[in-house]
Amino acid sequence: MYDKVRGRPAGVATDDSMSAPSPKTPSPTPNADSRGARPPRMPLLEWLPWEKVLIWGLFLLLVYTLRHFFFIIFMTFILAYVMRSVVRRVMKIFGIRDERVWLERALAVAGFALLLFGLYSAGDFLAPQIYRQGEALVSRVTQIDPPRELNSVLERTVGAYLFRREYGQQGDPAYEKAFEEFSARGPSASATRFPEQMEAIEKRFESEQNLRIRDEIRRRGTGDTLWKAWFLRDKAPELIAKNRDALVAEWEKIYRDSLLLGGESERLPLEELKKAPDFEERRDEQVRHLVFAKVERDPEQRDAYRREWEDYLAQAAITTLRGTPGWERRFGDFYESLRREDPSPLPDGRPTWDYDTYVALAAAYREGEAAFTAKLRETMPSSDEERVVKAHELFETERRRSLVDEWSQGTTYIRLKEAVSGYAESGLKALAEGIRGAIGQLVTLPVQFALSLLLSLFITFDIPRLKRGVLRLRRSRVSDFFDEIAPGLYNFGRLIGRAFQAQGVIAIFNTVLTFIAIRLLSIQNEVFLCAIVFVCSFIPVLGVVLSSAPIAVVAIVQPGGSIFLALQAVAAILVIHFIETSVLNPKILGDMLHLHPVVVLAVLAVGEHFFGVWGLLLAVPVTVFIIRGVILHEGIPGLIEDDPITALEKEVEEPPPLPARAAPSPQQPKAPAAG
Repeated sequence: MYDKVRGRPAGVATDDSMSAPSPKTPSPTPNADSRGARPPRMPLLEWLPWEKVLIWGLFLLLVYTLRHFFFIIFMTFILAYVMRSVVRRVMKIFGIRDERVWLERALAVAGFALLLFGLYSAGDFLAPQIYRQGEALVSRVTQIDPPRELNSVLERTVGAYLFRREYGQQGDPAYEKAFEEFSARGPSASATRFPEQMEAIEKRFESEQNLRIRDEIRRRGTGDTLWKAWFLRDKAPELIAKNRDALVAEWEKIYRDSLLLGGESERLPLEELKKAPDFEERRDEQVRHLVFAKVERDPEQRDAYRREWEDYLAQAAITTLRGTPGWERRFGDFYESLRREDPSPLPDGRPTWDYDTYVALAAAYREGEAAFTAKLRETMPSSDEERVVKAHELFETERRRSLVDEWSQGTTYIRLKEAVSGYAESGLKALAEGIRGAIGQLVTLPVQFALSLLLSLFITFDIPRLKRGVLRLRRSRVSDFFDEIAPGLYNFGRLIGRAFQAQGVIAIFNTVLTFIAIRLLSIQNEVFLCAIVFVCSFIPVLGVVLSSAPIAVVAIVQPGGSIFLALQAVAAILVIHFIETSVLNPKILGDMLHLHPVVVLAVLAVGEHFFGVWGLLLAVPVTVFIIRGVILHEGIPGLIEDDPITALEKEVEEPPPLPARAAPSPQQPKAPAAG
């Protein structure tokens, strides 16, 4: 028989019961009994603790069932833990050690009132800016042309280097000679980047009109009739052509099954129906309806095709409106709004000309380079000093572009362009979709967060009674389940709560320092970028990389941006990360989440693959608990303990029941009445 508690066969003496061997007698070998023979190995099926496996399996099944409510559950726990910690800290400051339910409830209500006021104020101030800057960043990212952006970056880096090497600076003979030739010839369209600006303005205008028309289509509710007619006419034939034989076979099977189930009495058998002269036409029509029905049953495909249909209607409307007075009026209003807004997703910043000048320059550009140069001279500044400064600026821009064009004929540039074009397209598309998804969460998250606030308020308000109610399970019919799950879950909850409470403080410091650095470097979309920094601060090691990437991208692609600005931003983030790891982490986190960086990166990769964002946020605390609390069986003072439930029972020990009123004993005679 096998002793599961001691991990050895029954009857085998334990180490403490064995007497010490005499000097003359050789000590028994390890894993051997008193006769020197090894104990028999137990089969795996008998060794496994089936009761533990069953209990934890049921618990994990419950967690998986509630996975769609994980955000609400997690935020409820974090808010209740933080607020409970605040209440206890306030009572400790005032020297109150014993339990006072009325005071704890009053402090909990006051704390949640302050929290709601702070969240409302922060949301009212930050949410519109995050939404606006996120939309502007999406608009900028979706309109980026990777080869053009590569050329723009090269002009500000390689072009600047080649220009200094070729012409030097103002006052050098080579510079002055080239500038005189440029002044005699006059500025070109490429020097002013007018073609890029004109294309970007028109492209963004059409994009905004597309969105505007699509919103109008949705608001009016054009109905499913037009959508179905468009799909049957334009998309169904394309889908049928890709898999015609399978769809026709599926339709024939459906037709035969309908006859077997007692369909319409006038319907003919399939073999007789094929003899009709218009059979194929009628069959193809029904196959198109079959394809439409299959698409309607798949929400993802249906939404994708409906978006394509909306694009079709929007493009048709744009084609109809183009060239009309209404279209010109809309474009003028849009252009003036571009001149007022900041930031603007246009090459080299906002357009500098008023609308009438822009229209005149666009008309001259379409006539040719000479006409554009003549019209551009009319727009130059009136004062001589400003005209000279502008001429030098145009000269350097044009020569940098020409030098980059010459350099780009080599194989290095061609390979670089192919690599950038391939990776940038997919990367920018994924980035835009990710930003859109994050912006979309701004609508759904407040509702879930409000529910978490309400639940955490109820929990914090009545925490003493909830503790006693939960501890009563230890004496109930599910005591085995409670004794197995509760200690580990309690320790894990304290570790997660303390870790996220500390990481929240660190995240606030990181966000504030990053905001200051971004403002000093004049990087745009600072509120949206700092929101990303705040979330990524909860991810150890990898969070600094995830938060610095979008900051560096914005520093490069924003008007007036450059690689040097991105390098300055990365350097500032590294300094902030050094402050975090050297000052904040030791003071706030201590040794709570200490893991080797290799282990951290490994568990983050695994957690993100299987659980997405939640895997990034929870991978490190879960790993610390498994390694220290489960495998090594090491405690963390105040977080991971051997028997926390017993200590909790002593803390919330129920008061003794009130004594009942004593009844007169039948053996004792009643006292005689006085008098």
